[in-house]
Amino acid sequence: MRRREDRGCIFPAVGHGSALCLLFTPACAFSAWGDHSTGMALTVDGVMNWLVQNADALQPSMPDHYLRSNAFYALKARGEIPVAQEVPEELFLKEVLPYRVVDEPVDHWREGFFQVLAPHAMRATSLRGAVEDLVPRIFQELRASPKVMRKPNQTAVVFKSNLTPEMMAPISETLTSGYASCTGSSILIVDGLRSVGIPARLVGTPQWNIPTGGNHNWVEVWTGDGWHFFDAVPDVRLDEAWFAPSNTKFANNKDSTHAILSAEWTKGDATYPLTWRKPAVLWRAEDLAQEDCRQQNRHATHREAKCSMAKGNWPSPQKTCERFLPKRLI
Repeated sequence: MRRREDRGCIFPAVGHGSALCLLFTPACAFSAWGDHSTGMALTVDGVMNWLVQNADALQPSMPDHYLRSNAFYALKARGEIPVAQEVPEELFLKEVLPYRVVDEPVDHWREGFFQVLAPHAMRATSLRGAVEDLVPRIFQELRASPKVMRKPNQTAVVFKSNLTPEMMAPISETLTSGYASCTGSSILIVDGLRSVGIPARLVGTPQWNIPTGGNHNWVEVWTGDGWHFFDAVPDVRLDEAWFAPSNTKFANNKDSTHAILSAEWTKGDATYPLTWRKPAVLWRAEDLAQEDCRQQNRHATHREAKCSMAKGNWPSPQKTCERFLPKRLI
């Protein structure tokens, strides 16, 4: 198969307004790949079709060669990186395979990110250890690599506030500029972890339910024993952050504006109002309070009280899930 060298192509997007979806191809052009199985149950064509079939109308219609490259490298990571092989198929499809986190412009990031980060991920003995090792490299090494950047830069990505939606796309915006706020930094980390087969997602709240208001996004990663949160900074501290529990404990899942939500590719039980758009775009999401309650129900015994999920009225007054929040955020 002949190499493709589609650089800087702009493809019309469907969904939000008349915006264009920028497909930014890094210094490494598309490698040759075939339509073959990785030796596992999942195939390139199969996961491509899954993405298309489960996409909503807000997702741009991407060209076949982009979808094929994305699927190939997602399966390559799953097949070659030992800790990625621990990930259940459902989590792989929902939280590794997607090439877009929220409504950021679409870059061709997966191949270059894989080439830079996979050698480090190969040495990991646990998903947690992989995350702790890789996140600092995402901030420093991706930007410095000619496998990702046309013009590599040795300085690390840094945080700058109030840069959403200006700095969201992982390569063409965040890595090129060298800075982003919480949303762009979260997207960069999520894409970096997904490139080596680790389930990751953006989580946040449209507005804190506190007098000073404000919003925030952060990262959650699946490490084999469940989901763990951390702020989108190089120094990874799982289940520790400045906003938990001081801000998260006041979240209210009865109002999506003040809920804690994870952005999703598939249809969830909630929508995340992307308030950086005017009017706000309603993005597919999971309400993490309900997700945590469902997890507790799955593991509850006859000696443990279960959360009441009265139809159309969750949580009920007899709830046992304190404050309707995942325990990790209380």
